[in-house]
Amino acid sequence: MNNLIDTEVRSLVTLVKAGDEKSYTRLFDMFAPKLIHTAQRMHVSKEDAEGMAQEIFLFIWKKREQLNPELSFNAYLLTILKSKLYRQIKADARKIAFQKYAIHFSENLSVQTENQVNFDELVEISSKVIEKLPKQQKQIFLWKGFENFSSDEIAKKLGLSKRTVENHFYQASKKLRAEVEKEYQIPIKKLFMLIMTFISNFH
Repeated sequence: MNNLIDTEVRSLVTLVKAGDEKSYTRLFDMFAPKLIHTAQRMHVSKEDAEGMAQEIFLFIWKKREQLNPELSFNAYLLTILKSKLYRQIKADARKIAFQKYAIHFSENLSVQTENQVNFDELVEISSKVIEKLPKQQKQIFLWKGFENFSSDEIAKKLGLSKRTVENHFYQASKKLRAEVEKEYQIPIKKLFMLIMTFISNFH
């Protein structure tokens, strides 16, 4: 946002904090479309995305007295949205992993091992691996894996060759897969793809 819009947003947030409904409506008109667009990019239906935007602004109104006009309102909204997306995708991914695929990673997989495969743990492990990736590799991994940027787009953004971008993505994917397989000592290629989809809200 430019400085003029930033100033307007701070003023509106200040008024909303004091209970001004017109300013609240103005903020909704300004930011709801972006929230809806962002949610739809995460494969949320338009109807659900619109519902999320409504819920987020209802939360904003209920917690209006806690608003800080000096902080980024846009970043605050996105943080709330990511939290909602996290919970929704977490539930969806767990359902797919445990019901559709039934953890069929090995013909000899024991019941005990099945019980040990906890999706929350898988996500935690994966998140830690991503955090430890070299800065550029991590950025490429997130852009290509979760934001659907093409290798050409990333190469242009970072001033790298397409081959270098693809190599970074391959190495990051390899590290993530290896760490999760190491933890459970079973091949988890199917679940690995679910994890990649799920952690798209991680950042």
